[in-house]
Amino acid sequence: MLTARELIDSSSISKLQIRVILLCGLAAMAEGYDIISISLAVLPITDDWGITGTESGLLFSAGLVGMAVGSIALGPVGDRYGRRPLLVASLLIITLGMALSAIAGDVTQLALLRLLTGLGMGGIIPSLPVIVGEYAPARKRPTLIALFAIGIPLGGLLGGAVAAVLMNHFSWRSAFWLGAVMTGVIALVAYLAIPESPDYLESRGTAAARKKLDELVRKMNLKPATVVETAGVVPKVAAGSGNAALKSWALVITCVVFFLVNSVYFFGNSWTPKLLTLAGMSQNEGISGGLLFSLGGVIGTLIFAALAIRFSAMWVTCGFALGGAVLFGFMSIISTQLNPVLVSTALLGVCLMATFTGLYVMVPILFRPEARVSAMGIAAGLGRVGSIATPMIVGAMVDLGWPTSSIFFTFVLPALLAALGIAYAQIRNSRTTGAATKELADV
Repeated sequence: MLTARELIDSSSISKLQIRVILLCGLAAMAEGYDIISISLAVLPITDDWGITGTESGLLFSAGLVGMAVGSIALGPVGDRYGRRPLLVASLLIITLGMALSAIAGDVTQLALLRLLTGLGMGGIIPSLPVIVGEYAPARKRPTLIALFAIGIPLGGLLGGAVAAVLMNHFSWRSAFWLGAVMTGVIALVAYLAIPESPDYLESRGTAAARKKLDELVRKMNLKPATVVETAGVVPKVAAGSGNAALKSWALVITCVVFFLVNSVYFFGNSWTPKLLTLAGMSQNEGISGGLLFSLGGVIGTLIFAALAIRFSAMWVTCGFALGGAVLFGFMSIISTQLNPVLVSTALLGVCLMATFTGLYVMVPILFRPEARVSAMGIAAGLGRVGSIATPMIVGAMVDLGWPTSSIFFTFVLPALLAALGIAYAQIRNSRTTGAATKELADV
């Protein structure tokens, strides 16, 4: 008799699974929109309230700090009470934060509300990829997680376009009202249409959880439709499923990799236009570099999804991280040459976004079900620390007069270390999983 995980891994993907994954991609759009909403709104807010550059930075940082705290604090909720309750509650927190932001009266109030919204974001960051990974067959998991992640840049692109139109006709507050309405609708849809994760239900081992799991398996039309009782039975090590506990080597290496990848990705995403301008290019050329980086990111996610079908997802992630390290070094050499640097910027976007997407795949590969959301939350939270600190450190480098070439070259090392960390995790996980499978076979 097969477990639910083995049934999912050995069966064709069902309509219910496709629905859940698509809805998770829709929910991911809320994250993408939240990131860009404050970037768009801060310009009219400056005109309206006359805020300083430091106050603008406070508004940017408040949301990121909230994400970091929320990811670490709320991740364990998903492992204890379920992925679905965490996702719905987090979306409701974002809705509340967005709605209150629309009626904020000053910078302090808005910063605190950005912190609240970030806390909600911190809840969906670990829950969404885990839900996708646990509904996906192991052989398709990396590709489906990568395709779900496209929702993040799409949310920024599509939602940002609508918000820009609204702010032209109304005030900056309309950008936050849009976010509140959009996220509220997504929360309702998630509550009604996303069932609890099969891996979570199977890990609970209670009679109530087994009953829900049997019903879920029937709805997914998996065959055979009988789920084995787990009490007192040694589970098989399913292909593509991790078996690391929360307190293990896997958490340490995952946190390090998340920190390094977030640092290099947010450096490229935030500072590339400015650094190209400092290197002697025009403002329009610098903006073009930023747009090419974003376009490369979308392409990188699609390439990752395609490669992950045929090759090990973690080795693919490692390869893209190495590519990022090489491109940082190359850009340090040609940072003043327009055409080569623009092409390199687009390729850098491909490599860094593909690497960033690979982070979502690592946790389901490395960790057992009862530790996945906690591990994702802790790693994502520490990763956000890197995204907060890096722009500030680069700003200090610029103020100290560092040349653009030297700043680009500085990020060769963290990209290279990230690649090495991913390679180490893949090799050690393969050995651990292989040993566990052999031990069970000998029983």
